[in-house]
Amino acid sequence: MGAGTVAKQFAEDSESVFLNVIRTAPEPINAQAIKAQVIEAGVKKVDADYRWRLFQRGVKWHPQITAVNKKYGWSAERQSARSSLDVLAGYPLKKLPPWVAQHLVQNVAAALDASGTTASGWDHEFEEARLVADLAVAVEALQSRGDTITEVVKLLTDETRRKRLWPLGRPGESLPFDPDSHEAESGAPDTGAVVRVVRSGYIWRGRGEPIVAAKAIVVL
Repeated sequence: MGAGTVAKQFAEDSESVFLNVIRTAPEPINAQAIKAQVIEAGVKKVDADYRWRLFQRGVKWHPQITAVNKKYGWSAERQSARSSLDVLAGYPLKKLPPWVAQHLVQNVAAALDASGTTASGWDHEFEEARLVADLAVAVEALQSRGDTITEVVKLLTDETRRKRLWPLGRPGESLPFDPDSHEAESGAPDTGAVVRVVRSGYIWRGRGEPIVAAKAIVVL
């Protein structure tokens, strides 16, 4: 890729340029060397420094980047989908750069795709559905804070019904506490005590009796 092309791409999508430098480096590389390559390709130093500061805020969450001793390396093996879900659920999206959220969502989607081709049988089918249920729970937590993420919502829309997942309780609904279906946000309600749902769970209707894939979160 020519210097002019890199500079143009950097102006439109600086994150992908930084990622490509890290991905193609033969060994872990520090920030100074990363910026030096970008500057050598025709990007102004002031722009490279500014964009790097923004990039650095989110790079630690990327599912394929390792950061050790202030050097950044690319891992061919992605982090687990669970770790990506933890990030999506644990940080307000206004603090999570959109490009990072996109890679986290892609990591979860890749895990879903891979899970459909690496194993078979009832147990695996349920595990695949449970992963979607966990993702749905994470997204609901994001949305309850007023955050949105188009990529995750679209993924859920496509996946939940295809995986035969159905909501378990609706936020605001009052119902008897069932320890097999509900998880208390705090305390330990007695079985049968009236509780209020604050976050839906999910039931998997695969084969035979429905199975709880993710418990609903409730409060007294």
